[in-house]
Amino acid sequence: MKRRTLLTASTTASAALAVGSAAPVRADGGGGWTAETLRTYSRILGKEVLYALYLPPGWRPEGRTTHPVLFLLHGGGVDDRTSWLRDGNLKYLLDRAISQRRIPPTVVAIPDAWRDPYAPKEGQQLTYYMNDADGAYRYADMVTEEFVPYIESRYRAGGRPGRRGIGGLSMGGFGALSFALRHQGMFAGAFGLSTAHRTDAQIVALDAEAYRVRYARAWGEGLAGEARLNALCRYWSLLDTIERTPAAELARTPYYLDCGSYDEFFEGNARLNLALARKKVPYHFTAREGTHDWEYWTSGLPGALDFLAAHFD
Repeated sequence: MKRRTLLTASTTASAALAVGSAAPVRADGGGGWTAETLRTYSRILGKEVLYALYLPPGWRPEGRTTHPVLFLLHGGGVDDRTSWLRDGNLKYLLDRAISQRRIPPTVVAIPDAWRDPYAPKEGQQLTYYMNDADGAYRYADMVTEEFVPYIESRYRAGGRPGRRGIGGLSMGGFGALSFALRHQGMFAGAFGLSTAHRTDAQIVALDAEAYRVRYARAWGEGLAGEARLNALCRYWSLLDTIERTPAAELARTPYYLDCGSYDEFFEGNARLNLALARKKVPYHFTAREGTHDWEYWTSGLPGALDFLAAHFD
């Protein structure tokens, strides 16, 4: 690609915590506390949901302080709830941002988006943070109706839109923007790093297996070519959602997009940028030299965190 540069939850939580240890484990080196595998039960999905967690310095089980919360979403491929911690250097980046007082001490929860986190990932169909077309697996509903209120209640975090943010990378960037766009006013801000927003041409060009893994459960099995661009595709499309949502509604949530100039999703992100600009809503879009990898995301996360901090109460 040619180089380009462009300038409450009122729902009662239905989950019960079951963890492998009595409390989140403190990571080596001090600072915040992390745990890679915690569990909560979802009535909507009829199964347990795994998640990773970061608790900031100063968080105490017996404390009374309510911290801001970031719901951080992972990508597809081989990524899962642990990837931000293992590959993304998340603890270090959060500890540093907090110690430098660039962001307030913030609870970070990372839900696992795999249908079966214990099964091999190869060939497993992704949720892509959407609901299934037949309603059998409502992952998107689980996040907003159960996971958000559960985390906030369990860890004394968030509790109101001004103390709640959402973000993610790649597939997780798609999910973060999707949740914020569909639930206006629920989040203080939303960010997407290398957001996996495909153009119509890219969707049509996906081979059968790539489509099956990513979108078939949400848009319809066995679709090919332009048949994929159906009503469900349009319903979940970030671009279509921006275009059909009144500007006054969109303005309730500020957005932050960051995508590498060599990334396969650059064109899709540029189109989101233009759509938000046409609606005159608060947003920031940046494109840096880079591609779709952890080097890009770890270098981009500090800016996204600063963005959220500026919009927290």
